Amino acid sequence: MCEDPQLNKIRHRRLRYAERKLREAQLRLARTERSIIHWSRKLADLKYERTCAVQPSLWPQEKTKEED
Repeated sequence: MCEDPQLNKIRHRRLRYAERKLREAQLRLARTERSIIHWSRKLADLKYERTCAVQPSLWPQEKTKEED
């Protein structure tokens, strides 16, 4: 059974196209995952920063000065 060279070229072209699309999708996925990690850390930092800014001190200032 002989294969048609034209069909072989078409298959080869479709295969290359599919491989390229797969690589592009994998790159997009990797970028998206890095972006999610980056922004999750940013959000956590901002929430922590806000918590630190609003948290009242545990002991009144007079007591800590008297102990020193």
